[in-house]
Amino acid sequence: MNRMTGCAAIALLAFTNLACADEASIRALEQACEAAREVKLKPLRDAEIARCKTESHSEADYCERFWSDYGNAKRLPNGTMEPRMFDDLPECIAAQDARRKLK
Repeated sequence: MNRMTGCAAIALLAFTNLACADEASIRALEQACEAAREVKLKPLRDAEIARCKTESHSEADYCERFWSDYGNAKRLPNGTMEPRMFDDLPECIAAQDARRKLK
């Protein structure tokens, strides 16, 4: 291996390790975002499930399944997407910024 190839290999290895480290830190930020979102969503989701269960035509299992993804992004009938709730939390913004910077 000549000196130039060796330097290129070391640079590539260093970049790969840096990218992996960045990817791991971004995943940690995204997990923190999901945890913060869940804290905000859980009471709202539980309230919707409880309201659903009080309706005479609803079964408990149906209510829990139907409302289990409350707050997530969803496709609307006109084909557009409704964004997920609480994506504006500081933890989520930090994760989005870090992901954007990595690309």
